[in-house]
Amino acid sequence: MRSEATNRSDNESFAPRLAPQYTNTFPILQVHGYVMVFSITSRQSFEKIRMINESLLNLLGSPSDCPRILCGSMCDLSSQRQVSRDEAEELAEEWGVQYVEFSSKTGENTREVFHLLLGEIEKEGDLLGDKDESIGGCVIL
Repeated sequence: MRSEATNRSDNESFAPRLAPQYTNTFPILQVHGYVMVFSITSRQSFEKIRMINESLLNLLGSPSDCPRILCGSMCDLSSQRQVSRDEAEELAEEWGVQYVEFSSKTGENTREVFHLLLGEIEKEGDLLGDKDESIGGCVIL
């Protein structure tokens, strides 16, 4: 299995950046799952993740065709929290996705992020490419 992670958290609009970058070299339709990340220390990033999700669904169609999870980063900075766990869990429930908080700094729940995403991808069947080698495995964007 092959996985690839790409950080798409800069300030430009999500959809215009994503499509042109991957259209010729790696079609967006070959991406099997999405980790939707915001910082629990930034209200702005929480609001932006809503827009990113909307853009993603506009590109790809129904939520059931788009395995994804919602992740709150920087859980090691809980004293600086601007987004409550309850708010994030409510959004995840609204989207019908799983939610997890993690810290890249401490490593807390970083493996869980990928385990949850791969679980969501596998719910859709053989998306990991075990049976069809032409798919080329799993790519995480």
